[in-house]
Amino acid sequence: MPVSPTSPARPSKVTATIPAEELPRAITAALPARPPAGTRFRVTIEPVDESEEERRQSLKDDVAVGLEDADAGRTTDGEMLFERLIAKYAKAGEPGQG
Repeated sequence: MPVSPTSPARPSKVTATIPAEELPRAITAALPARPPAGTRFRVTIEPVDESEEERRQSLKDDVAVGLEDADAGRTTDGEMLFERLIAKYAKAGEPGQG
């Protein structure tokens, strides 16, 4: 049975090992408990064609998780965040910084 070649711009799937702190909210929200810091996960992703309704529901789920985080106090002050980003990237542009 012939196999269709996979476009290099759209790999069939990708696997990576990442720390719990870098897991997307959509994944951590699906776990039964928040994983301890330092826990590593092997994650495999693959493209899927979602329907418009699935995209809409996914967006609603992401917004709900964000609102839960805000209600629980898991937020970052926007001004402080941008100050840190500006300082970080200003330093990255200095000679000898990468």
